[in-house]
Amino acid sequence: MTRTAPTGIGLALSGGAARGIAHIAVLEVLEEEGIPIHSIAGTSAGSIIGALYAAGMTLFEIRRIALTTSWKNVLRFTIPRTGLISSEGIYSFLDRILPIKNFSDLVIPFAAVATDLRTGEKVDITTGSVARAVQASCSLPVIFTPTERGKKALVDGGVASQIPVRTVRETLGAKIAVAVNVNFHGMDSDKLDNLVSIAAHLSALWATRNAREEEKLADAVITVNARNIPLYDLSKARELLRRGRTAAEEQIPRIKALLRRSASSQRT
Repeated sequence: MTRTAPTGIGLALSGGAARGIAHIAVLEVLEEEGIPIHSIAGTSAGSIIGALYAAGMTLFEIRRIALTTSWKNVLRFTIPRTGLISSEGIYSFLDRILPIKNFSDLVIPFAAVATDLRTGEKVDITTGSVARAVQASCSLPVIFTPTERGKKALVDGGVASQIPVRTVRETLGAKIAVAVNVNFHGMDSDKLDNLVSIAAHLSALWATRNAREEEKLADAVITVNARNIPLYDLSKARELLRRGRTAAEEQIPRIKALLRRSASSQRT
């Protein structure tokens, strides 16, 4: 694994289903501004974008995938037992497009955050198959079947850690933690008219509580306005990219100040 500059930032990318597309624009702005990335931790949708970027995929390619992928490329409906939809579709999709398959070969240190279904504890995945780790991080309870890892049944990381700031600090060792929340004002946009949307909304309510706590631990927070963009509306991809860019640009002065301060403290 190639380590990046120790003075770089650790990114904590939140969950948010389709809203996670905004993470791409945030990364684009950081690249354009020459901000070094030390490590990335991602929950659910954030784990997808984080994994692709940590594997060395260009943002141009990630953007292309986001704009051309539909839910039918990912979803596999199943006979309801532990979930309405098989999470294996997530694995197959990621395994097909990831240029690097194992954590040990990633270009940037990365952790996918999941939740132990039995205990509710956060599980940081940093070894083995990247696609399996992301599958676990995205396995929203009731909607998707849990992902088996060893003796654990893992579900969506947002249940325990919607914005994985603790992971990027404690597990990945980042000195500067920047949180990216793609769900600001998003709760009022969900249409509660079917089982899937209701289950997703309930999970989002739970995740919002732990997100507030972890945001307090970040050195900077990039807050993407999700108003009027439902969780599973992929048709709003370009608008999400626009809003992600706007949110990231607002925080660039603070992030650069944090990097200068960190560099100065290392010299003295």
